[in-house]
Amino acid sequence: TEYREKSINIQPRMITMLLLACSVLLLVALPGIHSLPSTVDGKDISQRSIGTTACIDEVIIMTFTSDRDHAESTDNFDLELEVNGDTYIAEFGTTTKAGGQLWKFAISDFHNIPSCVTKQDIEEIAIEEDTTDAWNIQSVLTVLRAGQDYELASMDLDVFQWVDGDNTFSNDVRHFELNLLI
Repeated sequence: TEYREKSINIQPRMITMLLLACSVLLLVALPGIHSLPSTVDGKDISQRSIGTTACIDEVIIMTFTSDRDHAESTDNFDLELEVNGDTYIAEFGTTTKAGGQLWKFAISDFHNIPSCVTKQDIEEIAIEEDTTDAWNIQSVLTVLRAGQDYELASMDLDVFQWVDGDNTFSNDVRHFELNLLI
């Protein structure tokens, strides 16, 4: 029997789609997070549907607070976007209750941000806390919206990360950088 070696030309977009598909499958397969949503506003977030030059209209954050003791917080937390080397901040508000929560930020909610930010302009998305009340985040997803298109931008599953302004414990962070998928 003769075997021939075949080469497959895999484009970077194909690799990204494969990784995204595997990530979405993990949403279903991992224990304890089977209730994570796969849609936002009725739109599928598992597809790479935002074009590279489209202006982002909205940043949507879905957080899941752990059920650990003192995991909830009542302090203000900030959502930070690093765009082309500059950091822009929007405030979450004062509620981080147990279970899942959804926040929607218009791009204009980020103080002094340029009017058109593309997904390629975003270098970092982070949750920041400067006070002494900690928040234990079990999982967090970030979705971008441009017009009618939605795209999963970050996914941190079962991280159980303490975000705390005074770093009371060794695994606390003031600045929780999310894992970008874009």
